[in-house]
Amino acid sequence: MAEKESPCEGPGCGAMVAFEVIGSELKLTVLHSLLSGPKRFNELRVATGMCQSSLTKTLKELEEVGIAERKVHLDRPVAVEYRLSPKGAALFEAVRDLERWATRWVMNSGPREVTQ
Repeated sequence: MAEKESPCEGPGCGAMVAFEVIGSELKLTVLHSLLSGPKRFNELRVATGMCQSSLTKTLKELEEVGIAERKVHLDRPVAVEYRLSPKGAALFEAVRDLERWATRWVMNSGPREVTQ
């Protein structure tokens, strides 16, 4: 039986870096919504339930780290569409793995305590 690789530790750990980049609930909410394809700003607002200012800030942060891309459509009225960049699309399996983990270990295990 092959030995499992030990998880890394400390600030240089890849998992810690990933959590710093996409670890907020708002970023994961937007990321999850964009996994199904490009969406216009108002579609994202409805899909995520986020207020306009929070969504704007979150999208800007995702753009800054290269996970989301913004495209302006010069229709009347002007519309802005967001999509995952190739870097963001590469997170698809990681997000699905988190969903499967939560379904198995959190959602189906009865009441859970939420800490803040």
